Amino acid sequence: MTSNAMESIEKPPKRVHKPAEQRQQEIIAAAVRAFADRGYQVTDMQTIAELAGVGKGTLYRHFPNKEELFKLVLAHQLDILRDRMLQARDSTTNPLCRLYAMMHAYLEYFDTHPDTVELFIQERAEFGREVTPQYFQRMHHSKDDWLFVFQDIKNTYPVREFLSAEEMSSLSGELLHGAVYLSMASVPKRASLTRLDQVFSFYLHGIMHVQNPLSFVEQLRECSKNSISQQTKELENY
Repeated sequence: MTSNAMESIEKPPKRVHKPAEQRQQEIIAAAVRAFADRGYQVTDMQTIAELAGVGKGTLYRHFPNKEELFKLVLAHQLDILRDRMLQARDSTTNPLCRLYAMMHAYLEYFDTHPDTVELFIQERAEFGREVTPQYFQRMHHSKDDWLFVFQDIKNTYPVREFLSAEEMSSLSGELLHGAVYLSMASVPKRASLTRLDQVFSFYLHGIMHVQNPLSFVEQLRECSKNSISQQTKELENY
């Protein structure tokens, strides 16, 4: 065997040096899969490192321990949800179209990121009642991002007098949250987005002080379709 041949055999494969941010995103994606599929207790840092294609030392350079990694992973998923909701909110100025687009973005997110719901369940199971789930912490701290949407609806449409914008916002969030969990638990499993018109119509029936609030739904369809189409284009490469 020639010396050149020996060198080619013995030379270790070159390690691909990726930017730190890219490496971190790959670790997060691997951790989402691992925690959702195996559960928090069973998943260890070695498993996540292997799924991400990194050494254990590299993993610990980015994330100090499993609990911190789990919390950061969940925060990352919630950041994506918030970004999509904000894009939906800003896609139109019509108050009801805006709400419809936001509901669409919310339900579509969980259809395309079902692992996030599993992370919610794992968080509750592992950290219990002493810790407010990140989802509800985020909803509370970011309420001003959405409140004006409901105030605009209240100012523009015949909303029941006793409902405040805060109550309207809470009702909307509770309906959507419930729709996601019910869709995942249904047999056969049903995409959350298929419930959009039902949820929206039910919501209008609850808040509107008119005989037929569904009369608003048809006029909403066209403008919401346009805003949703625009969002989809923007999010294709997200």
